[in-house]
Amino acid sequence: MNQCKHVSQTETIRFQQIRKAWLDCVERHRQTVAHDLCLRAFTAIAGGRALPLAEAATQLKLGPEQFQALIEQLTRQGRLTLDEAGTAIAGAAGLSLLPSRHTLILNGRRLSTWCAFDAVGIPAGLSADAQVVSQCVACGAPVEVIIASGHLVRVNPASLTVSLVPPDDSRAVRDGICTEMGFACGCQAPEEGGLVVRVPVAEAMELGRVCWGAGTVPV
Repeated sequence: MNQCKHVSQTETIRFQQIRKAWLDCVERHRQTVAHDLCLRAFTAIAGGRALPLAEAATQLKLGPEQFQALIEQLTRQGRLTLDEAGTAIAGAAGLSLLPSRHTLILNGRRLSTWCAFDAVGIPAGLSADAQVVSQCVACGAPVEVIIASGHLVRVNPASLTVSLVPPDDSRAVRDGICTEMGFACGCQAPEEGGLVVRVPVAEAMELGRVCWGAGTVPV
């Protein structure tokens, strides 16, 4: 499916800046133990289960104090979410077993995501079948995205866009930058300023294809 949207030169420059920032972020974190943990948790969640902390500690071969410090750091940064009991990872790299405003039915499994970019980028990166159900961040109108084998099939409304911002290691992920990356239905909402840019769903998916593809996740 092709989405048509007039993009100004300024928007194009902003999008290229944001795209580069996300790709740099992926590369910067790829070889870290934090990335290893987030990827393991993400994979478990995509399969419908939380990753028990005890299991994760064993997989990473970390001592108790080092592992606890890592979990505290990543939860503080909004890069991981624990379940209610605090014994398993229920959210990682944008994908969650806990409900949110962005519902993602991924290969038939009902999950949720932290933001609109996650919602369309994850199925693109995993080459998955998906249905995204959410709402316009400005007016609250319902929105839907249908994806098959990682490719866009349909968006409703046709004018739907995704707001993107660059990653920022100094800010929380889930409760920080993710709150700025929502869906816009095309209503008369004011344009965001700064580095925020609205792009068609297909363009957000192409960026997500890199961020969540080939055994990597953005953290």
